[in-house]
Amino acid sequence: MYHQSRLLGTYPHVIHGYSTRMLGDMRRSENRASYVQMLGVSPHVLVTAEQVHGNVVKKAIRASKTPLSLADGIVLDISDNNSAGIALGIVVADCAPLLFFDKKERSIGAAHAGWKGSYKSIATNVVDYMLSLGSNPDDIMVSIGPHIGMCCYSVPKDRVDMFFSMYGNDAHIASYIDGVWHMDIGYINWLQLRSKGIPAENIDVPPTCTSCQSDLFYSYRKDTKEAFGEIMGVIAYKF
Repeated sequence: MYHQSRLLGTYPHVIHGYSTRMLGDMRRSENRASYVQMLGVSPHVLVTAEQVHGNVVKKAIRASKTPLSLADGIVLDISDNNSAGIALGIVVADCAPLLFFDKKERSIGAAHAGWKGSYKSIATNVVDYMLSLGSNPDDIMVSIGPHIGMCCYSVPKDRVDMFFSMYGNDAHIASYIDGVWHMDIGYINWLQLRSKGIPAENIDVPPTCTSCQSDLFYSYRKDTKEAFGEIMGVIAYKF
């Protein structure tokens, strides 16, 4: 019904999950409500972002039915008593959903990282926001959720050049396969997290591919217009 991170799953107070196709299109409010209730969260405390393929991170202060405008990242300071019980949600369909948890400061975060957001360093911006709240990189745990893999993510050469200019000609970022360039946005976000000092063992990147596993996840590239939907990554802290 939903996918979970083995890393975040080691912390009993962290509620999290990535929905699957079985739970329906998360653009529909009734599906969101059923899903978060399944996780043990009230749909009335879910905070989402507008998601405009940018790099803006905003702080969640209170539950709201209105997404945080012009944002692709959300951070919640759990030490703020007014924020107790709030859950964060990100929707994707091939883009990478990222869920963050600070095991000491107990702040949480969520981000939507497509290729544009990844190029604009949305992952590092979320980490920077958490650091501004007092986090230490050694204490931040990150789950990079289901997203399209390099195997299926074919891209134009100019997009590859954009990332090569930032990170060098790393074959893990992009490779020329059967006459077409393919890129790995999961690895790009992993690199950004590592650049902020987050240890490799604090980052969970399971080998999923939303296009290969379109029976399990929605895929913008693989699905027909009629079959298309979005999955949702959710994180909350249970006191």
